[in-house]
Amino acid sequence: MSGQKVALVTGASRNIGRAIAVALARAGYAIGCFGRDAAALEQTAELVRAEGARASVFVGDAKSNSSLQAFVAHALDKHGAIDAVINNAGAIVERPAAEVTPEEFSELIQVNLVSQFALAQAAYAPMRARGGGVIINIGSIAGAIALPRAVAYCASKAGIDGLTRALAYEWAGDGIRVLCVAPGYVKTDFSKDVLADDRIRKWILQRIPQRRVCEPEEIAAFVAFLASDAAKFCTGETIYIDGGQRIRA
Repeated sequence: MSGQKVALVTGASRNIGRAIAVALARAGYAIGCFGRDAAALEQTAELVRAEGARASVFVGDAKSNSSLQAFVAHALDKHGAIDAVINNAGAIVERPAAEVTPEEFSELIQVNLVSQFALAQAAYAPMRARGGGVIINIGSIAGAIALPRAVAYCASKAGIDGLTRALAYEWAGDGIRVLCVAPGYVKTDFSKDVLADDRIRKWILQRIPQRRVCEPEEIAAFVAFLASDAAKFCTGETIYIDGGQRIRA
């Protein structure tokens, strides 16, 4: 059961998470899918199986550390091993900073940052026993530049950079690589309303040297590359996939 490599993907029910699950399945990984929407997760699992890979579904909430720990136990029971963890679950609160409550700020930090640590920590022992693996945290350009009306989101994504470096340094001797992929604007459910507004879309595109937004499949392809042996000497890095937006800013 543990002969095939196994990847865990949070936020796998749609958008970037679903694309990552399919890309890793295509690369030969069995996939454990985590999210809150059982029906949507099962749709992702079917896409994974269509690539000839095994898939399992675990319905849980990234706000719950115990749920993430149970996901690891579930994956080990279903697949026998863990070789890759893709921390993709995330949320955003879009309001002026003066209107965001400390409770809302704390909840977003839990979903976007603490959940990544909790899942990485839960997967650490089985990955070490396996001889190593890779953890890929999905960050954001918001971790490097300020975005309006997104104070908690920016803070949480900046924290992922530090988490990535610290874990990469501490776990390198165990053969575990830790990386962060930080997208710019991507066509997802999060961005569709913003991108549908011609005025805002024009404002965004003016700040991206490539003059376009990213497709989820482009993020997924890069994650699959980082999870492969072709990137085995790469760890502790945050790689921006933003069409050049950060370098312009």
